[in-house]
Amino acid sequence: WLRLAHLLVVGSVIVISLLSLWGMSEQSISLMLSGIMDGYEIGGFTLEPIRILSGLLILPAVMLLTQFVKRSLSTSWLKRTNLSRGARDATVTITGYTGVALAILIGLSVAGINLGSLAIIAGALSLGIGFGLQNIVNNFISGLILLFERPIRRGDWIKVGVSEGYVKDISIRSTVI
Repeated sequence: WLRLAHLLVVGSVIVISLLSLWGMSEQSISLMLSGIMDGYEIGGFTLEPIRILSGLLILPAVMLLTQFVKRSLSTSWLKRTNLSRGARDATVTITGYTGVALAILIGLSVAGINLGSLAIIAGALSLGIGFGLQNIVNNFISGLILLFERPIRRGDWIKVGVSEGYVKDISIRSTVI
């Protein structure tokens, strides 16, 4: 993301320099830059490239912050508590999902997307999506139960149908044997 930001800034400077060298007037360049900063009016909607770019840069920054918090939780903060290993893993996993959700919401908000409109659209589509994703949501809830209650743990020998083996990893959506 930093490379992308760097590429955009350097590319913009090069494009503006080339336009100036090719004879574009300073007034035209100024008008173009004000359009980029203030946005372009398209119907009843204003497209603001700077806000969209800011939202795209905030998204990975908050996700990196989430990864740092997850790493700090798992390596130092939660080791000082009396929580079981399963509860620590569940806390780290839920922190990660919460951080990603916050990153998306903050990125959309900074980009200038009205979250009220998204809530209306999400409400209208939730019924169809609910039926379509019923199995996935069921697996997600089952994964949360496995993470919190810990009926099985990493390293346990289990048998499911014809498959058997040691539990390698337990996540929200799947358990790896």
